[in-house]
Amino acid sequence: MVPSFSSSAAAILLLFLILASSASATNFTCTWPTTCQSAIVYTPPAATTYIELLSSFETTTLRDLFDANGLPPSTPSHTAIPTNATVIVPFRCSCVAGANRPESQPFHIIQINDNMSYIAAQFDDFVTYQEIAAASNISNPDFLEVGQELWIPLPCSCDQVEGNNVTHFAYKVRAADNVSKIAARFGVKESTLLKINGITDPKNLTQGQILDVPVPGTNDRVFYNSYIYTSSVSNYIFLSMSSLNHIF
Repeated sequence: MVPSFSSSAAAILLLFLILASSASATNFTCTWPTTCQSAIVYTPPAATTYIELLSSFETTTLRDLFDANGLPPSTPSHTAIPTNATVIVPFRCSCVAGANRPESQPFHIIQINDNMSYIAAQFDDFVTYQEIAAASNISNPDFLEVGQELWIPLPCSCDQVEGNNVTHFAYKVRAADNVSKIAARFGVKESTLLKINGITDPKNLTQGQILDVPVPGTNDRVFYNSYIYTSSVSNYIFLSMSSLNHIF
């Protein structure tokens, strides 16, 4: 067994994580048993490559990852993703018995000196340490075993919003963001964005908060050639993934 912190450091970190978790808590719900396309708008904690990103998430294919970010299939797998870049990571969401999780749930293998805060940060804090611990059946997050697999329950949903099919994007609020900017960026009504995230006052938006952004369109979509479109390939949806990515 490898302790991830000293007891005093663990206590301090635990307090910090409890305070921070309110900003990271999500409102993603799964009412009906089904599967659908979801995505997170992800910022890697350090410079990386697309093949390294794929190995970290293991929720999609390299082709779909390229498509979602407006890159041709011939793009080299070791193409660099610079620090602070924004990457759209698509994945299939599975809603079972009211619980939501990626169909291919990413995992992290514990290394020496790992701790729960570090692991959550590798996934841009889209999940809290409590959620990782619960998904991985970890009773004491202060003690981790080298080689142990931790499951990462990325936020997602397949629920309709206001009677309409949508694709749920998980988005992390940035310093210069406000509700109006985010709604305009994704083509979502401000009132819808506020309601689905349980926000009563737009001024209460906080940096680091994880929002469920319900992008209009069918919720059974696949990513292809930088567009989201219906699985029947009948009509392209208005939202270009490459255009969306260039906005950030």
